[in-house]
Amino acid sequence: MTDPLPVPPDSSPESDYRLWIGNLDSRLTEFSILKILQKFGSLKKFDFLYHKSGPDQGKSRGYCFASYDNKASAEHAMAKMNGKLALSKRLIVKWANKDVSIEQEKPKMTNAGNRTEEEDISPQSKIQAIEAKLQKMQDRNPSMDLKAVPGSSQLSVVQREARLKQLELINAKKQSRKPYKR
Repeated sequence: MTDPLPVPPDSSPESDYRLWIGNLDSRLTEFSILKILQKFGSLKKFDFLYHKSGPDQGKSRGYCFASYDNKASAEHAMAKMNGKLALSKRLIVKWANKDVSIEQEKPKMTNAGNRTEEEDISPQSKIQAIEAKLQKMQDRNPSMDLKAVPGSSQLSVVQREARLKQLELINAKKQSRKPYKR
């Protein structure tokens, strides 16, 4: 009979220098990211996440976590990797600590079992709370301002019209070709 594996002690926030590396290109492999991260110091833990089910099963989720032995290595990795182009995408590197203010904004459970205080609030109040939370998130990180580029979606009107024009040109070329006559 084998002995059970020892459970590692919980790491305190002071000793855990964990980074979140996001916006990974789907072509990047776990091995390539690991090799890049090891250049900045000794890793304690590395988590490269994959989809477990659905149409993307087995594909990368587009982010990973890396824990370094010391703060200097983690800060060096963050400084060198954040914003760098990796294949076709710019990497985003942040501390992976939980955001305490967001945790505190979650609805509290009441004595009524699964019912929350949030259910007693009017829809207008809920909307205002969500808008306030979004504003707070945007104020915290204004560089994450996401705006849609017109015509960037495959389903957009601009893309559809461009495809129709291409098809018209192809059909016009086919019709202009006359069979060879002697």
